[in-house]
Amino acid sequence: MDRISLCVIARDEERMLLDCLASAEGAVDEVVVVDTGSIDRTAEIARAAGARVVSLPWADDFSAPRNEAARAATGDFLLQLDADERLLPGAAEALRAAVRTPGVDAWTLRLHNAARLDAEPEAVRQGRERLGPAVSLPRLIRRAPDLAWRGIVHESISDWLAARGMRLGRAEAEILHLGYADEVRAARGKEARNLGLLRRRCALEPDNVTPFGYLALELIAAGDTGEACQVVEAGWALVPSQPTDRSLLRIAVARGQVALREERPEAVLEAVEVGLRRDGAQPDLHHLAGQALALWAARDGPERQARLARAGKAFEEALAFEGADGLRQYVAGASSYASWNGLGGVRLAEGRHAEAQRCFERALLARPGDRDARLGIGEVTVRRGNAQGALVVLEPLLDERPDGWLLAALAARALGAHRDAEEMLRRAGDRLGRGFVAPHRALYLGRARESTPRQGRAP
Repeated sequence: MDRISLCVIARDEERMLLDCLASAEGAVDEVVVVDTGSIDRTAEIARAAGARVVSLPWADDFSAPRNEAARAATGDFLLQLDADERLLPGAAEALRAAVRTPGVDAWTLRLHNAARLDAEPEAVRQGRERLGPAVSLPRLIRRAPDLAWRGIVHESISDWLAARGMRLGRAEAEILHLGYADEVRAARGKEARNLGLLRRRCALEPDNVTPFGYLALELIAAGDTGEACQVVEAGWALVPSQPTDRSLLRIAVARGQVALREERPEAVLEAVEVGLRRDGAQPDLHHLAGQALALWAARDGPERQARLARAGKAFEEALAFEGADGLRQYVAGASSYASWNGLGGVRLAEGRHAEAQRCFERALLARPGDRDARLGIGEVTVRRGNAQGALVVLEPLLDERPDGWLLAALAARALGAHRDAEEMLRRAGDRLGRGFVAPHRALYLGRARESTPRQGRAP
């Protein structure tokens, strides 16, 4: 019978490791743990659980211990898990079935990121307690003498697989990942660590676009748009020289996000086209195209209606992925609530108020309490002439972004409360630096200022 070796790298994981190893009982025939310098009971726990422990000092390189574990393993196949991951029930049978499949060299497993450390595994699997959609990652690999992970962070075997033309399959096994829960991320300082390693990886691999894409996305998530712009431009310059089998998705998404913040819709659409041509249809790219076209349409002009129609189609293409798993997504809600909000904004701009309302309600179903969807419902209520009802909806949304104040000003003006409207417009103007949630609302500000009389408070 084909043997499966579980390979784990760990450092100071006495809290997590035992549950990881226990979840693999019956699924594997051997356990190899590479300890990268623990000062707690990690190695002791691993040995007590029957694992072979290999010590390798940490050298700011995740590939090194991955490759060391592969060299130490003796099984025909390697299963890669981290200490903060667990196999979900049913994985043992699925893994054994996968390795009996002829002609496949590596298999992806679906990974679910738990929202909380104490989340019920089934709630995570079903998405109720999960961060984003499930993703598919190559974690079960046929052992080979030259098997190698590459990259000091976000390490992968993608280049190794591509260079040998190896077949990738899908195992019906699933992993629960606890490492993205807030309490874990905060304690480990993952963001700062990854940023440092990614900067170093870009320096070590200056001709590889992959680390530039990862670094740009991490910087955008951290709010460092200045460095993100520099990294995006450096990475984008590498695109023409990349091997045809190398993904451009991350750098295309990062460039699209940066260009969108700079209000350069043409650059967003260029990045989307490159990403679609290389990586195929993907919700992040369609969502960014929808945002760019909606921004372009907000500037008015003779092509406004055509651009709105194209924006609506792009959001619908992103929503075609709603409920799908296994996809890498870097734009939160691209296949669900964010694109429902985008489509709602398009329908509003087209004057299709009932459809807009339904879109915003769908966004709220996907993400209860979503602020953008509630703003959208407030705007629909204003447009439908229910100014008093709109103020009720908008009152909790009068915060540090301009949208709520602007929509409330429009409602106040409709009620004849012109002084209130003027004050709300002033507050919206004071918050312009934070940007509008929906680009078409930028047009409302100038129009509302021009049409709001400067007079006393209405009774």
